[in-house]
Amino acid sequence: MNKRQLQQRPVVIRKELLDHYNELGINETELVILIKLLYAAETSNKQPPIESLQQGTSLEARQITAVIQNLIQRDLLSLEVHKNEEGKFTEYMDLEQFYEKLSQILEQETIAIQNDTDELAFNTLFQQIEQAFGRPLSPYEMETLNQWIDVDQHDLTVIQAALDEAMSQDKLNFKYLDRILLNWKKHNVKTIEDSKQISRQYNQPKMKQTVKDIPKFDWLNGGTPNDK
Repeated sequence: MNKRQLQQRPVVIRKELLDHYNELGINETELVILIKLLYAAETSNKQPPIESLQQGTSLEARQITAVIQNLIQRDLLSLEVHKNEEGKFTEYMDLEQFYEKLSQILEQETIAIQNDTDELAFNTLFQQIEQAFGRPLSPYEMETLNQWIDVDQHDLTVIQAALDEAMSQDKLNFKYLDRILLNWKKHNVKTIEDSKQISRQYNQPKMKQTVKDIPKFDWLNGGTPNDK
């Protein structure tokens, strides 16, 4: 096999495995054997011969056997004996638990990253609110902010949009912010774009009408863009 053929037919190894194999409880030696087993499983679930797993390594047969036993003990590999197509009893591999455990590790990593992202977004919003008010928030205001997030399930970006709306109306107080968010929730506002649509509806120029028909809208007193 020449260099070009080697470049065209590499062994495909998931980067996630290379990054997290230690969390599976295996070392570098065991990783090499696991990769060989994964490669063998691409074509057949039959347990490859010890000599095949030993090839290219400095490990003795008993060490290969010990690695396989460790993989089994860690629920990364299971071996079962079944009759093959020729009617002979053959050992077959099952690597389902390996994929399950690696998947769980990656899911936990994703959750941790998301938690860090959410915490950063919250801290940013908290700082922006304090800067807008020009002072630290009171315990009551902090409790209200947490309620918007934990109880009312408002997205942080929607709270930010409500802050912008209150500032544009020069009515910067938590009661007014709460009223905005309450009205937005009634209109199923979930995103910044939803909030912009409600604002456009409110700010859209109306055809000239008699004074009694002019639309009225007051966030503070529970008004909506559709109030007349």
